[in-house]
Amino acid sequence: MVLDLFKKNIYAVENNNYGHAIFIMKEIFPGKISKEGQDLFIKHVVETVKESLVISKKLNKTTAFAHIYLNECSLKNFSMSFFKKLSKILCNTFDDTLENLYIYTKSKTFTRIWSIARNFIDKETREKIKQIKN
Repeated sequence: MVLDLFKKNIYAVENNNYGHAIFIMKEIFPGKISKEGQDLFIKHVVETVKESLVISKKLNKTTAFAHIYLNECSLKNFSMSFFKKLSKILCNTFDDTLENLYIYTKSKTFTRIWSIARNFIDKETREKIKQIKN
């Protein structure tokens, strides 16, 4: 089931006294998921971010970290229209709660996608996003 796939690859943990939302994308293809699956994906992402913030709050923090693992991903793992929709929902749902977002990839494709996608993210958030080449 698609929810099991999301739960296996998208989850929250505590590390270094903060909540961290983890997103492992190599098995997830948002553009190929049904509308219902995309809605479920968005709901699960929002719940995971909330969970990471609950962890941080228990540790007297107001922000959390996010980690997106794009290793072994290709263009098939990316949908610009879905990214814009998800980005808008996250920005409207969470106000100034991101400490940093780390994107792990060694893909040149991601660099090209990021040069376009970054335009749909506000400047303050963009400054919190760090690409880690591994």
